[in-house]
Amino acid sequence: MRFVLFSLIVLMLTAGFAMAEKPEKKEKPREGFRKERVHRIRSGKYSRMLISMVQKTGKLDLTEQQKDRVNTIRSKYISPIISEENQSRALQRKFMSQLHDPQFNPSTLKTTAKETDEANAKIADMFIDGMAALREAVGPKNYAKLTPAAYIDRRTLIKLKNEEMARVQKQAAESNANKEPASKSNTSE
Repeated sequence: MRFVLFSLIVLMLTAGFAMAEKPEKKEKPREGFRKERVHRIRSGKYSRMLISMVQKTGKLDLTEQQKDRVNTIRSKYISPIISEENQSRALQRKFMSQLHDPQFNPSTLKTTAKETDEANAKIADMFIDGMAALREAVGPKNYAKLTPAAYIDRRTLIKLKNEEMARVQKQAAESNANKEPASKSNTSE
């Protein structure tokens, strides 16, 4: 009997502590715009798709000339698209921040919206130009072998984008390292 009573007391105390430790959920206000929304706006789909398609050319049997053209596409289109996507995200955050202000100016919002639309149109144009250049570089038959960008998993696209950014940073570091010895030899003469 003592064992059952002791077990029951321990169980009640344990349950009481567990209930006391459980934090209360705070209600989020459902009115107006939430500030978190401003930071969750995502874009970057064009750069991820182009990076993916360019990376997939590595599995094709390309000539050296075709490989050089693909590398040119990589440097000519991907970095500017990423830069424009970052600008577009900044404009979207600016728009949402302005809209969150109860005293917002409609003309300023319209200007910001137009700037965002222009940036997005520029991104789309660069993406289409990049895809056309890629098709021209690898040829229509090889282009048909590439996996369509629509069927690629989002995680894979993000991984490819990160790999591309790391490759660009590595090239920049190597370029800077090659410039330093040349500048040192020029100063010693």
